[in-house]
Amino acid sequence: MALLGQTAAPALAQQIIQAGSHGELREKFCAADPRKEIVLVLPARLFVDSEQVICDSGPYKLYRVVSAYDTDDFEYWLDPPFHERGKRLGCDGKAGRHMQTVALNCRPL
Repeated sequence: MALLGQTAAPALAQQIIQAGSHGELREKFCAADPRKEIVLVLPARLFVDSEQVICDSGPYKLYRVVSAYDTDDFEYWLDPPFHERGKRLGCDGKAGRHMQTVALNCRPL
C-alpha cells in the first residue's frame, strides 16, 4: 500500500519548473503544457531588466513592480501575449524586496 506522499510527489515534481538563466527559462517555459498549472522557481535577478521570453505562441513580458499595498514586497509577472495563438499561461507571484529566489504561479488562460 502506497502512502499519499509517495504517489503525489512524482506528479507534483512535474508541475515545478526551475531555471537559473533567461535561456533556461525560455527552453523550459516554452516547452510546458499551456493547459496545465505550473510553478516557476526563478532567481529574482531575471526580472530586473524587463526582458521577454519568446515562445511560439508569442512574447511573454517578464517584469516586477513594487507592491502598492506593501512597499517591502515586489510583485513578479510573466505576462502572456495579448493576441491568442493557442493556449497561454499567465504567471504572477509576490516576494520580499530582498529575496533572491521567487516562485510564480502559472495558470492556463
